[in-house]
Amino acid sequence: MPYLQAHILCNDCFQRIVPVFIFISISILSSGCASITPDGDVNDPIESVNRNIYQFNEGFDRTIMKPLALGYQKLPGPIQTGSNNFFNNLDDVVVIINDSLQLDIERFASDTLRFSVNTIFGIFGLIDVGTPMGLPKHYKSFADTLGYWGVGSGPYFIIPFIGPSSLRDAPSLIVDALIHPATLLSPTSAVIGFASVRAVNIRSDLLRTTDLRDEMAIDAYIFTREAYYQWRQNRIHNGEVFPRKVIIEDFEGFEDFEN
Repeated sequence: MPYLQAHILCNDCFQRIVPVFIFISISILSSGCASITPDGDVNDPIESVNRNIYQFNEGFDRTIMKPLALGYQKLPGPIQTGSNNFFNNLDDVVVIINDSLQLDIERFASDTLRFSVNTIFGIFGLIDVGTPMGLPKHYKSFADTLGYWGVGSGPYFIIPFIGPSSLRDAPSLIVDALIHPATLLSPTSAVIGFASVRAVNIRSDLLRTTDLRDEMAIDAYIFTREAYYQWRQNRIHNGEVFPRKVIIEDFEGFEDFEN
């Protein structure tokens, strides 16, 4: 499940991983990996391994992340709203860069103006001034940009502690982390602290979604896999195109998953 997009890598680690990302990206572009099999199922060739990692992540979530998220929700409403606005405002830097990479001029202008007014007049994003002005929050990542330009997601797999991903999406996390303002923090402990609070904030937003999943009494692994694929396709196509298999209709709970 997508609940821990915490980029806790230091700059030295980034410099070592970037060449790997470039190699993987070239491999994806060369192979044109498909995201679904001919019968419409998500490409999941290592499902047995993925299920084991999924169970590990679920255990970590039950014992660590969910209790923290429940505790976070007990904070006063203004604190929760302010922190969520603050994180979203910083995430807009990633969104703006990917707007430009997708040549989406209209959203680039809207998101740039939104970031500017929220940072200046919203006290560094603590107050969402942009939305009442008609500048809605958008969500984009480098994985969305690759998908926009036709790069297939490739095989689905789950990353320990992080959750659902794919051959295309996993290395894209590195790019998003590199261009995120949090990388400017120093020392490394500050980056770790920022990422940890952000992870709890994201998990708090997903409580309603995961509770709904559990109440449906279905195969949670399959639900999460299909929902992730649908969520990603929705992001790539700005909500205009949906995959063949519709698992969920409300993407609101997933929107803070990655930026």
